[in-house]
Amino acid sequence: MALRSPTYLAGAFLILAISFGIYFNVAVRVDANAALARFEQLTSQDASRRAAVHGERALRLLAKEGRTEEQLAPLMLQVADAQLLRHRNERAAGLLRDALATEASNTLTRRKRARYEDKLARASILSGDIENAVAIYASFLDLAGDDAVRDADESEAISAFYADRVAAASQLFAEALNHARPYEPTTGAQEAQLAAATNMASLGAFYAMREGEAYAAAGLLSSAYLIRSKLLGVDHQDTVQLTLVLGPVYAGMGRLDDAEKLYLDAFHAQEQLKGANSPDLSLYIKLLTGVYERQGRYTEAQALQEHMRNLFRDAFGAQRYAVNRERDRREDINRPVSQLFLLEASYAPGDLISAAEYSIPTAKSPNIDEMKLRLAADEGMDPREANLPARLAQLISLCRSESGERISLRSGYRSYTTQKVLYANIGDKGTVTPPGMSEHQTGLAADINVENRFMRPSDRAYQCFEENAYRFGFILSYPPGNDYLPGDDPYEPWHWRYVGVSTAQLYREAGPHQKPQEFLAALPCYQERAANGVFPASGEDDLCLSGKAEIKVAASEKDRLQPAEEDDRAARILNKLPAARSPR
Repeated sequence: MALRSPTYLAGAFLILAISFGIYFNVAVRVDANAALARFEQLTSQDASRRAAVHGERALRLLAKEGRTEEQLAPLMLQVADAQLLRHRNERAAGLLRDALATEASNTLTRRKRARYEDKLARASILSGDIENAVAIYASFLDLAGDDAVRDADESEAISAFYADRVAAASQLFAEALNHARPYEPTTGAQEAQLAAATNMASLGAFYAMREGEAYAAAGLLSSAYLIRSKLLGVDHQDTVQLTLVLGPVYAGMGRLDDAEKLYLDAFHAQEQLKGANSPDLSLYIKLLTGVYERQGRYTEAQALQEHMRNLFRDAFGAQRYAVNRERDRREDINRPVSQLFLLEASYAPGDLISAAEYSIPTAKSPNIDEMKLRLAADEGMDPREANLPARLAQLISLCRSESGERISLRSGYRSYTTQKVLYANIGDKGTVTPPGMSEHQTGLAADINVENRFMRPSDRAYQCFEENAYRFGFILSYPPGNDYLPGDDPYEPWHWRYVGVSTAQLYREAGPHQKPQEFLAALPCYQERAANGVFPASGEDDLCLSGKAEIKVAASEKDRLQPAEEDDRAARILNKLPAARSPR
């Protein structure tokens, strides 16, 4: 038989190839199994971008054959992954949303489901569906619990995973939300828009506590503020509450005019609610004064300070400061405690009492030491009423009533040994102080839980504490930007310290804003000057912090012989005071 020519064979092969190509392309377009096989083949070859087209076709064909969404859910998740690689975010979000809504998705492990929900949230941000994204990440924050305020990068806990996913979304929010032009939902019922604002506030407060995430915080918080102010009004307490979180973010970004407007609106709202002569306005006066001083508007700042002092004089009387000229403050309830003012390991208070005896809600068994506090009763007054636990119970009751949130004592007294064990287990993750520098060892500190996790700036209860805690003798020990503890971010919005009513009032009225340790270290100076009617003027050095004022307190011979050092950091200057010595 004659051999066929090479040309004939090549032609036949070409016809076969074309025929197979036509058959294959027809098959993957009309045959669900063929389309699915092609999708799986390309996926296994890491060609997911090309696979997406075949995956979508397989979904359509299988649906035509009668497959339900329950049956298609696993494939929908796989196709969504492929669409994400093609940057088809809106389509990917739709697939993920539908798949995760099926009962079949309940078979996923918690971590795997969380990964898909994270992908849905990220795709939603990129496709402009901000409401869906903030709803997912706000739920992650709730599930993260206390890990939302810890450095939990190395933790294997699912709660730490939730916190990590929220943290990783910061850049997406910063890019999607223009902090200068807040986002506002264009559709949806009022309830849905307010729910979105609540979620934005929670996330914004989370980012506001983290270093380098001011733009994400500002975008979310300003959007939440816009929604609430439009729907509820600028005088609504939910709107005012955001002022305490967004205002400092604006100030930190240098947007002082925006911070000023926020504080003014909040001041007028609280003035209308509580009366023009209420000392509770002092919080917003302090915030406004700080902005005016940074703007160089010292005359206006001074006028505000004088107004606040008039409020305090009317409310608390002119003779409310005790002058301590010659006194060892090492045992005082208002002594400073930080990495510059250490406590001895042997120190333990002698008047501890169970918080439960004063009806303080506790987050742990009321019988353990951690649920105890110092009595710290006022001299010359009824010790059953004028004491730390009684006042904390009153403060919690007030804020529970105003906020509607569950508030409880999370941690009270901790011995040096307990603090050492906790720090060894947790380390410097932002929630446990190294031993020797913990205010908990004094029995005067109270960590506060809201809804069974650390208090957050986005909680209504936080606003109540910020406005009212000083009236009950408490101050916020570790405000934003402090350097009192080691670690990158020692801000603790849940940690409130009892210093006594008169000291707390003086701190609010005349103390340096958000410098509680410096104030406590120089307290005799502030008391003496206040008793003589001499207060720091706006734009001038605070003599009590500058080291120029003579403060007469008992000191050891060693302390008196310490040479003066030039140091601009107030805490280090004040460390020369005898308050820096450890108590007996």
